[in-house]
Amino acid sequence: MYRMHTRRQFMWKGLGALALAAAGVRRAGAAAVKRPLDGLDLGALAGCVDLVRRSAWDGPPPKTWLLREAGQYDRLTVHHQGEWSNGATDRNAVEGVIRNVCAGHQARGYGDVGYHFVVDTAGRVWEGRSLAYEGAHVSGENERNLGIMLLGNFEEQRPAAAQVQALDLVTDCLREIFMIKRHRVYGHRDLNPSACPGRNLYGHVVDLRT
Repeated sequence: MYRMHTRRQFMWKGLGALALAAAGVRRAGAAAVKRPLDGLDLGALAGCVDLVRRSAWDGPPPKTWLLREAGQYDRLTVHHQGEWSNGATDRNAVEGVIRNVCAGHQARGYGDVGYHFVVDTAGRVWEGRSLAYEGAHVSGENERNLGIMLLGNFEEQRPAAAQVQALDLVTDCLREIFMIKRHRVYGHRDLNPSACPGRNLYGHVVDLRT
């Protein structure tokens, strides 16, 4: 499986310390505050991926009264969109796709897009639902569970190399920030009956947790 670690190797110790400090997590005695998320500075994440903040894309505003506050995350689940990607990398075109995903989720009664992050074909990582709120991406398994979705249908096509690189980086960075154990990285199919994240991506998810 394709993996690239060059960029993520930079100053991991310092990055982890910065992210944990921003999140308010305390390592001493293996104790962590229950909800370190309201003040989480995603600048730490932006240091390791090409991050597009929610404020930078024109998505439908969250219906916060429908959202559930999140606790400390201890697992992470990878998804695919399930719709064929034409490989477009133009930012405006991708933004339109993500807006449609968000609007579709809200039309189904979700308070916001179900995923915390979306990875596009160019390898950009888009902030979705705020980390202050529990996701809506695995039925019955959303508690303490970060959601990452890659655009495309990976039952039928293969993810772009830039997407795989970005998935590696964002997964490793989030694991560092929230102290998520490697074996707690899942594909959607591990938690629910589903083909997601597709046969052409799932093997890489297995690699990420081993």
